[in-house]
Amino acid sequence: MSASSPPNVPSVPAGPTEVTFASARGLSPILVLTGIFFAILMGSMDSLVVATVLPTIARQLDAADGVTFVVSAYLIASTIAIPVFARWSDIGSRRNVFLIGVAIFLAGSALAGLSENLAELIVFRAVQGFGGGGVFPVALAMVAVMFPPADRSRVTGALSGAAGIAIVLGPLVGSYIVSVTTWRWVFYINLPFGVLALVVLALAVGPLTAPERGRFDTVGGALLSGWVGALMLAVVQVADAGWAWADPRVIGLLLGSAVLFVGFLRRELRTAEPLVPLRLFRQRMIAAGSGVYLFTGVVFNSLITFLSVFVGLTLRGGGPGATSDVRDMLYFLAVPLVIGAVLGGQLLLRVSYRGLVAPSLALSGFVGLLLGGVTPTTPLWVLGAGFVPIGGLALPLMLVGFGLGLSLSGVTIAVQNEAPRAELGGAIGLTRFLQSLGGAVGLSLLTAFGAWRDAVLSAGATGPAAREAAMATTDGEIFLLLAGCTLVALLFSAFFRGRVPLDGTGSGDPDDAPPTAPNGPGAAGGRGAAAARPDGP
Repeated sequence: MSASSPPNVPSVPAGPTEVTFASARGLSPILVLTGIFFAILMGSMDSLVVATVLPTIARQLDAADGVTFVVSAYLIASTIAIPVFARWSDIGSRRNVFLIGVAIFLAGSALAGLSENLAELIVFRAVQGFGGGGVFPVALAMVAVMFPPADRSRVTGALSGAAGIAIVLGPLVGSYIVSVTTWRWVFYINLPFGVLALVVLALAVGPLTAPERGRFDTVGGALLSGWVGALMLAVVQVADAGWAWADPRVIGLLLGSAVLFVGFLRRELRTAEPLVPLRLFRQRMIAAGSGVYLFTGVVFNSLITFLSVFVGLTLRGGGPGATSDVRDMLYFLAVPLVIGAVLGGQLLLRVSYRGLVAPSLALSGFVGLLLGGVTPTTPLWVLGAGFVPIGGLALPLMLVGFGLGLSLSGVTIAVQNEAPRAELGGAIGLTRFLQSLGGAVGLSLLTAFGAWRDAVLSAGATGPAAREAAMATTDGEIFLLLAGCTLVALLFSAFFRGRVPLDGTGSGDPDDAPPTAPNGPGAAGGRGAAAARPDGP
C-alpha cells in the first residue's frame, strides 16, 4: 500500500498479489464496495425479474413453447462462466476480469432488450448469463485480496446479503416494469447500474494483478462447456419440456455429458495449470466447503421456486392477491437471510467456522422439516401479541432463512481465508461453480419429481379439494427433500476447522504471513494461525 493511501483504507500485508486503491482520486473503500455491491445485486436480481415477466414476453413474442429456454440459457451459460472467470482472475488482473464480466452482462442486457423474436432473446440471454456468471466469484476474490481477514468477514457478510435483497426486489421490479412500460426495460434497467459499477471500479481500484501470469486452459474450458451444457440441457428438457428420462435424446445427452466429464477430469488432473484446480479438494476446508455449497445451492434455488408455487397456486389458486401473498412469504424468508448473512460476518470474529456453520445448518434443516407437513389449509402466518409471527408458514421460513444466511456467510469467508492466495480465484470459483451447478440441476430434478408425483397423486382425484390436497402433498414432499439436503450439508460442515485469523495474516497461503520471529504470532502463517485456535465455538 502506498504512503499516500487515505487513512480509511485497510492495510494489507505484502503478498503475491499487488493491492492498490487509486488514492490520489480520493475514493474510499466504501465507494469501491458500493460499486461491487451494485454489480452483484444486478446479477443476482436479473433472473428473478425475468422470471416474473416470462408470461408477458411469451405473449408478446408469440412464443409460449420454448420460453423456458430464456431462463435455462442464462443458467447454463452462467454455470460454465464461473470457473472460466475465476481462472482468468488468477492469471491476470482481477479488476479487469471483473469489469469484463460486467461489460459482457451489460452487452447481453442491451441486446436482449432489442430482441425481435424468441431465438434472438435466447442467444442474448446466454451472452448475459456468461457475463453474469463471472461477477460474484471474481468480486469475492477482489475483496479477499483488498481486505485483511477481520475486515473481510464483515465485508463478505454484507455482500452476501445482496442475494436476499434480490429475492425481495426481483418480483416487485419485474411486475412494476410490465405494468408501466414494455418488458424490454427489464433488461435496459441493468444499464445505468452496471455503468455506474464499471466507472467506480475502473477509477477506484488498482489492477490486482498477480506477478506470475499463467496460461488459460482452453481445452479444459471446452470440455467443461461440453459436459455442463449437455447435462443441463438434458435435465432442463425433462423438467420443462416433458421429455422422458428414457427418451433417446435425453440418454444421448447424458452419455455425451459423462464422456466429456471423464475427459475433463483427465485433463484437469494432468495439466500443470488447470482451469478448475481439482487438487484443491485435497485441502480439508475447501473440500468440506464445496460439499456445503453444492447442497445449499439445491436448497436456496429450489426453496424460492417451490415456495412461490405452493403459496401462489396451491394455497391461493393463482387468484387475486396471490402475487402479494408470494411476495410477503419471500419477505419472511429473505429478510432474515440478509440479517443472518451480515451477522455471520460479525460472529466469525468470535467463534470458529464450524461453530457458526454447523448450528446454522442444523437450525435450517430441522426447522425445514416442519414445512413437510403443509396442507391446503396451512395459514400463511399466525400472529401473537398482534404482530409477532408464532406459526403458519412465516415462522419456519424466518428460521430457515436466518440459518441459511449465517451458514453461507460462514462458508464463503472460510474458503476465502483458507485458500492459497495464488489460487484464490480458482478456489472461490470452484465452490461457486458447485453451488450454481447444484442449484440448476437440483431445481430441474425436483421440478421433474414434482410433476411425476403430482400426476400420480392426482390420478384418482376428483374435485378441486382433492386436487389441492395432491398438490400440497407434492409440495410437502419437496420441502422434506430440501430439508434433507440441508442436513447433508450439515454433515460436510462437521469437517470444518479453524477460525478467522485476527492477527492480520492473509489467506491460507503461509507465504502471506508477515515475517516474524520463529515463535511469534505470525510464524505459522494464515492457516497455522487459524488452526492454532480451538476448533469449537
